Amino acid sequence: MTLDITPLYQLYRQELVNYLFRMVNCHETAQDLVQESYLVLARSAAGEVISQPRGFLYRTASNLALDHLRHNKVVARHAEATVMLDEADHTSTETEISKTQWRVLLGAAIAELPPRCRDAFILHKIHGLSYREVAQRLSISESAVEKHITKGLLHCRKRLTGHLDHVSLKD
Repeated sequence: MTLDITPLYQLYRQELVNYLFRMVNCHETAQDLVQESYLVLARSAAGEVISQPRGFLYRTASNLALDHLRHNKVVARHAEATVMLDEADHTSTETEISKTQWRVLLGAAIAELPPRCRDAFILHKIHGLSYREVAQRLSISESAVEKHITKGLLHCRKRLTGHLDHVSLKD
């Protein structure tokens, strides 16, 4: 005995659409899921007796809606992960280029310093030596080291200030 789904469709279609709309929050998707639920009912009824067709429809529709929602979550997570990876890759590339540009500019500014000032600046700022250690290496006083470092910082700051806006790749 085959189940005639036409009267069931007419009887429960709108009820199921409303039920699924509350789950999936999309009228078109709810209608598609109802259609698919009736197709599952028709296929299942061809091979077995369905004693509670309304309950079968609701269970099938709920399962299809949950599958739809799960699928959308997976797609959304994948899209989000892809965007994050793209942003991270873009940011890391941009950051590396900016760092490289910054190093070149800083190197040029340091190279412009007078030799004694440059030596003191590099020993302290690049190699991390204390004022006392720089003074001993260069055979000068600690106050002279301090003056050289201050002079070097002022010079580098002055030279790099004009370039800070141009380091970005947004141009």
